[in-house]
Amino acid sequence: MFNENSIVAKVWADAVLKGDKELSEVPNLYNLIAIVTIIVEGGENNV
Repeated sequence: MFNENSIVAKVWADAVLKGDKELSEVPNLYNLIAIVTIIVEGGENNV
């Protein structure tokens, strides 16, 4: 459902990268955790 271009995934990844949220706080909603993890592991250039 979500991909690297999804607004929701980008917002969560940005929050994790900034340190506002932890990866463990990402909601278990469809594939959101997996996509946020991919973005975060790819670095800030993906956001």
